[in-house]
Amino acid sequence: MRSMFKITKSGAIARRYFVIGAFDGALTILGVILGAYVIEGHAHPELAKTLILGAGFAAGVALAVSSTVGAYEAERVEHLLSHQQLEKAMLRPVEGTRVEAMKVSISVSAIVHGVAPLLAAFVPLVPFFFMSLDTAVMMAIIVTLAFLFGLGAYLGSLIKEMIVYTGLRFVIAGLGTSIVLILIGGTP
Repeated sequence: MRSMFKITKSGAIARRYFVIGAFDGALTILGVILGAYVIEGHAHPELAKTLILGAGFAAGVALAVSSTVGAYEAERVEHLLSHQQLEKAMLRPVEGTRVEAMKVSISVSAIVHGVAPLLAAFVPLVPFFFMSLDTAVMMAIIVTLAFLFGLGAYLGSLIKEMIVYTGLRFVIAGLGTSIVLILIGGTP
C-alpha cells in the first residue's frame, strides 16, 4: 500500500480531498441550519428543528455521493491521462504495479472525498437532538467554527505556519458565511 501511495502521491491527494470535502460539508450544513433558523426559527421552532435535521441529513448524504462520484471520475480521468502520457513517452504499454497503484489512488481519493463532507455535515447536527432550537443553533455555530479552526490548524501544522493564523483564516470564512446567510435570511 505504501509503495502504491508513493507512486501515485495518493497521500497528498487524499489530504487535499479530505480538507476540501470537510470544509464543504461544514459550511453547507451551517448554511442549512442558519437558513432554516432565520426563516422559521422564531415562528415555528419545532418545524425549524425538523427542517434542519431532515435537510441537514439529506444535504450531508447528497454531498457525500456528489463528492465521491466527482472525485472518482476526476481522478480516473487524470490518472488515465497521466498514464497515457507515460506510455507515449516510453513508447510502450506500462502495466503492473503502476496500474494497480492508480486504481488504489482513484478509490482512496473517492472514498476520502465522500466521507469527509459526510462527517463534517453531521457534526453540527448533533446538538439538535439534545437541545432547544436556539441553544442548538448557537452550539452548531460554535462546533462548526471549532471544526473549521481545527481543519485550518491541521493544514498550518503541515507547512509549519502558525496554526492559530491558519485556523483563524478558516474561522473567518465560517463567520463570514454565517453573517451573509443571516443577513440574507433577515431580508423580506
